[in-house]
Amino acid sequence: MAAMSMGDYGKPAPSGGGIRLRVLYDAIVNRELIDVETGGKALIMTSDEVIEDMKNVIDGKMAFDSPNKTDTNNFVSKYTRKNVLRAIKKQGRKNVSTEIGFTKIKKTSAFGSNKGSGGGADATALFEGAACWVTAYRYSLNKNIDPEYIITLEDLKSVASSVSTDKSVEDIHKFLIDDPSWMKSSIRTANKLLFYDSYRNNNFKFYRGTGIVNLIEKHYQKVNPLEGRPFANINKWTPADIWMYEEGSFDTSIITNELTFQGGFNKVLLDLLKQKKLIGVSLKKVETAEASIKAYNFVRHSSELANRKKFVSVGSKTLMNSMDVYFYGEGYRIQFRATDAEGKTWQGEMIGRAAKHGKIGGGVMNYQLEAVYGEGNGMWREYASASTVSAAARSGALDAKIYQLAEKNAQYVCDDGEVIDLATISGMRPQWKFSKYLGLTLVDILMSGNKKQRDEVATRIFLYATSSSDDSAPFIKVS
Repeated sequence: MAAMSMGDYGKPAPSGGGIRLRVLYDAIVNRELIDVETGGKALIMTSDEVIEDMKNVIDGKMAFDSPNKTDTNNFVSKYTRKNVLRAIKKQGRKNVSTEIGFTKIKKTSAFGSNKGSGGGADATALFEGAACWVTAYRYSLNKNIDPEYIITLEDLKSVASSVSTDKSVEDIHKFLIDDPSWMKSSIRTANKLLFYDSYRNNNFKFYRGTGIVNLIEKHYQKVNPLEGRPFANINKWTPADIWMYEEGSFDTSIITNELTFQGGFNKVLLDLLKQKKLIGVSLKKVETAEASIKAYNFVRHSSELANRKKFVSVGSKTLMNSMDVYFYGEGYRIQFRATDAEGKTWQGEMIGRAAKHGKIGGGVMNYQLEAVYGEGNGMWREYASASTVSAAARSGALDAKIYQLAEKNAQYVCDDGEVIDLATISGMRPQWKFSKYLGLTLVDILMSGNKKQRDEVATRIFLYATSSSDDSAPFIKVS
């Protein structure tokens, strides 16, 4: 089993919920055993500084990497070839500690190792690459392919000049032969994508993980920090898996010259999409007789968005018997709470028909609140980060603050007749204090504003979790 590279940590985790660095972060804070290169499993520990940097990357407050190799203000530059982790393994009755680097962690399925045709990052690259090759082949035929047809390697090789993928055509064809369900899904995707006249261009070339894809991803990494990191990862900005590109039809500097999302980077992508010169496509496995296709983020201004949402309520049923706070928007709800046993990670999970299991970290909430309520009126209005809130929880510095916030917002966070008692609050676990303080802070900020502001937050959260915010890129989805 191969070891993780530094670059691997910045890729999407197979289980979703962010990048693979999050997998290691969760294992560290939850004290879960991890496979290491020296053999067997070990408990991984590290310093508070490294933990904070990992969390800042996950929350979008620190760059994971930079296309400018002289830039040292990013996670990869800071920790490459640095033995900042400790792997603790039992040997007999003793614990043996070894200093290791990030590249000494084994690439298990949790981090995206290939588990065959059904899972892992390799499988993702194969099925997305298959969409490119099969669509190009369908393109050459100018007619639909029977979903029962078995596409040959020669069929795919016949369109090699129209495809560029990071997996070889031989590996992709073997993937399709080994898993007939993906063969059918790829054919249905191709039939729908190219039959739909709105997006057809006879000069398209299909890209996955190479060429124009790398240019777009690198430019996103430049714009996101300049815009205050509104996105925790590139998949929240655009979930496009492949790109259809009329190579040479425009100067790519019209993309790279733009340094903002709204009215800049996104506008150029939308213009190119409407001109049928560059189109990002999000893919899902098609298991129905015919694929569906839908456009996202073609309207660029908040006032014109069809998905405006109204604020409904925020709070909890009880102060002391729960560390959760719930945010209710029109048609959805979000549960905010500490997500680790030690009380160092706080995030919301959205549940609803339109956005099941969308995750919103504390850093993203801080950005969204400050965008609506003004600078200094976000989750970190008193503390600089989740890690400093956690330290305050352990020291007892939050006790009086929780008491004051609870009294001020009792109508939203307390049972009828529930007594708010400082001594009881002081006796609670640090995890509860950490979670409850941040939840009460969220309630306090939201309810200090007006209806228009709360509705704006409700809309922003919904659009962020569904990759449809004002700052999100236009794309089409085939599923």
